[in-house]
Amino acid sequence: MKNIVDILRKNGILCKKLEKLNLNTRKKINAYFGVNIKNDYCVIFEIMKKSRFLNKDYEELIKFLPEINFRYKKKILILHSPICSKVKERMEEWKIINSE
Repeated sequence: MKNIVDILRKNGILCKKLEKLNLNTRKKINAYFGVNIKNDYCVIFEIMKKSRFLNKDYEELIKFLPEINFRYKKKILILHSPICSKVKERMEEWKIINSE
C-alpha cells in the first residue's frame, strides 16, 4: 500500500482514503478505491507485468469496472511495463502512470 501511495504522490494525486478491493482473478492486478482531496471517487488499478500492456489486457481490465459498484469519476492505471500506443489512444479518459 505504501508503494501505491508513493507513486500517486509523485504524480500529484493525493488520496484522503484508500482501500484495497478484492478482484476474483489470477492475474497480477491490484485494485484500489480512493477519495482524493477534491472529494472525487477514484478507482486505481495496478498491473504488474513484464511484457507490454496490449489491447487484450485493456479488454480484460474493462471487465472489472462493472464489478466495482461505486460512482467513480477518475480512473487511474499504474503500469510497471511499457504500453502499446494504440491502447494509450483508447484510454484517453484514464490517467496512466508508468512506474518503470
